[in-house]
Amino acid sequence: KALNDNKSAIGTKVEIYAGSLYQKWEVMGASGYLGQSALPIHVGLGSEKGTDVVRLLWPTGVPQDEIRLDGRKTQAVAELDRRGSSCPVLFSWNGHEFEFIADMIGPGVVGHWIAPGERDVPDPTEYLKVSGRSLQPRDGKLSFRFLEPMEETVYLDQVKLLAIDHPARFNVYPNERFASNPPFPRFGVVPSSNAHPPMSAWDDHGNDVLPLLAKRDRKYVADLEALPFTGFAKLHWVELDLGEWNPRLPLRLIIDGYTDYFTATSMYAADQAGIKVIAPYVEAQDAQGKWVRVVEDMGFPAGLERTMIADLTGKLPAGARRIRIVNNLKIYWDAIRIDQTLEQRSVHITEVPLANAALDFLGFPKEIRLTPASDTKYSYAERSKTGPYARAAGNYTRYGDVKQLLRAADDRFVIFSSGEGVKLDFNAKSLPSLPAGWVRDYFFFADGFEKDMDFYAAHAFTRAKHIRKTRLTPGMNWNSTHASGQESCQRICNIIFRSRSKQISKIFRGTIVVPSSTSPSSILSRHDPGRSSGWLRRAGALHGRWRKLETFAAP
Repeated sequence: KALNDNKSAIGTKVEIYAGSLYQKWEVMGASGYLGQSALPIHVGLGSEKGTDVVRLLWPTGVPQDEIRLDGRKTQAVAELDRRGSSCPVLFSWNGHEFEFIADMIGPGVVGHWIAPGERDVPDPTEYLKVSGRSLQPRDGKLSFRFLEPMEETVYLDQVKLLAIDHPARFNVYPNERFASNPPFPRFGVVPSSNAHPPMSAWDDHGNDVLPLLAKRDRKYVADLEALPFTGFAKLHWVELDLGEWNPRLPLRLIIDGYTDYFTATSMYAADQAGIKVIAPYVEAQDAQGKWVRVVEDMGFPAGLERTMIADLTGKLPAGARRIRIVNNLKIYWDAIRIDQTLEQRSVHITEVPLANAALDFLGFPKEIRLTPASDTKYSYAERSKTGPYARAAGNYTRYGDVKQLLRAADDRFVIFSSGEGVKLDFNAKSLPSLPAGWVRDYFFFADGFEKDMDFYAAHAFTRAKHIRKTRLTPGMNWNSTHASGQESCQRICNIIFRSRSKQISKIFRGTIVVPSSTSPSSILSRHDPGRSSGWLRRAGALHGRWRKLETFAAP
């Protein structure tokens, strides 16, 4: 019985191991004219009394093993209740252990099915606040672990750490949210002083939810009517009474919460049922009592529990107090605060130098499910060497030092997958001393993409040969440009890496990678994809540093 797939499990591949016997089956949906195959699988075991292993691969890519099933009775196998995809997760050293912070670069998913003939527009950059209490130096370094806990492929281009020094009288947040379409949020430090809950708050059923939204405590507005598509719910909203506010000051909502993400498969299924994604938008009640839409794309939390910023400055009708946040996704609001803090000049930003970066197999951190069950944390201290996850076919970055690949956003990616991650150390010795009455928080920055193994994701089961990185151009018509799914207005990201087989495995779109000591005049005058990979190996492929020469026309 399937859980996240079609309920009849049609398309599931089943392998049977029993003694010296091996059989392979697939649950078929139809056989013959106006006929359907029987869904149960009848397996002959000969003299064996049961199976050693029954291995299943569900249509959404979930692998599952069932051990020693008795062959003398009918066995009902239910699909494993596990999330197949998750964004890479971040842990910071807090002086005692690696503490879970959140997941990252969820908006950077590539190849996600949106509509027939259309894929998503990824936003590859994200800043995540790490409280000063959650990051303490160890031997003069600030340490992180950035890893993939499930089965996505991660393309990590750059990491940075910013120290944000500020007076203790106010908090700071990065200007972040998951925007459905460009323009994506610009970097900014958002100060907050004397932020307060709304005067009143109700859900779409008229329930008083102010006690749930008054503070961040993982007690969510959770009375959502779920639809039979992962990540979707019936249209719902929270209504807020903002109280009196000053129109001459900025007006922001500081929102804590998390998103139980939809998948490419669930979006495909919902589309077939005539259901479209309705990302959060904001309505305001005007002086005549009419609800008018004032913000088309408010954004939502980009994954697990985190803080996002919704800027309402200049958006509300004069004197408006009541607003609604409306959507049809499984978004769980934890806390909403109203803030009118002016921009603060007394914020000092210092980039902390990257000291070490090494790619390795880190294992699978223990998943801790809270309430609702989709609210998830991870324990780095409790890691397993194995997990029920597959990985896309293809070459990945070899283990070891990857510092040079992560120092700049140069489209040279560290590519890794399930159970793998990077160990990161930043040199804290150069940080200035704090003035009296000041505190230090941090913004961790990641620039990269990730790709699901969802059946309806583009090239789901292979590592992508190339990824296109968005470069926003004024006046660009995103709807028409991206309708084909080819994203032709984006430039090629040249994925350059040394694979674990210690060979350059691909040449991408006319880009040739050469040792820094190689003279451009010594390169072939015309790019020949059939010869260049062998030529690069003859040139001494793994000696010295690498650079890329983009002098050839794309084939």
